[in-house]
Amino acid sequence: MNSYFYKFMINLLKRFSSERKLLETRGAFIIRQLCLLLNAENIFHSMADILLREEDLKFASTMVHTLNTILLTSSELFQLRNQLKDLKTPESRNLFCCLYRSWCHNPVTTVSLCFLTQNYKHAYDLIQKFGDLEVTVDFLTEVDKLVQLIECPIFTYLRLQLLDVKNNPYLIKALYGLLMLLPQSSAFQLLSHRLQCVPNPELMQTADGTKPSTGFRRPAASNIDYTELLQHFEKVQNKHLEARHQRAGRAEQLDRRVVL
Repeated sequence: MNSYFYKFMINLLKRFSSERKLLETRGAFIIRQLCLLLNAENIFHSMADILLREEDLKFASTMVHTLNTILLTSSELFQLRNQLKDLKTPESRNLFCCLYRSWCHNPVTTVSLCFLTQNYKHAYDLIQKFGDLEVTVDFLTEVDKLVQLIECPIFTYLRLQLLDVKNNPYLIKALYGLLMLLPQSSAFQLLSHRLQCVPNPELMQTADGTKPSTGFRRPAASNIDYTELLQHFEKVQNKHLEARHQRAGRAEQLDRRVVL
């Protein structure tokens, strides 16, 4: 990434920040086209790095949600998804850590990134932290969308890994964690029915009494400090909580002035 490319990304994000309508109507299209014309990894890496220093936390959360949706659903990002899915190379692990730090602006997108990269234990650890967060209607709506996304073709490998109960306990725990967060809605029913399909480990035994090797288990990525990433997540979410309370306080003061 040269300096001109980085400056272009800074200016693009500034434009999205000042013109939210542009982000809503054309943002995804613009980023997808850039991924076709330029290097998708560089685009996501640079945007994540810039958003890490974004002072407008609400915009950062919205932008991260937009980037995450593009990453998980766009055909243009197929290669980048495969690169992140396995985390086999130092470059892919570095990209994951860079994305993770910015994705922390949005709790649900952080979990979806962990699902994409098969970091199921860390996804479960994050969901455990959700009990300490301020659960809003928008938050539950995003959990609902994540459940719908799990049913999409992109996460076929994740659903198949549910067959290997022994080697993927944290995946099952994480999905049950999402289930417990949801009110009893259509998404709740959808995820509940999916988890009812998880086989009994005893029924998966072969005739000689041994359990079949499914090849689904992936060794934990080395050189990633997950404890430090979890601490970063908590720090970013505390900033968001403080910012929401400040906005609520300003709105309350404004309401009082109007009444007076």
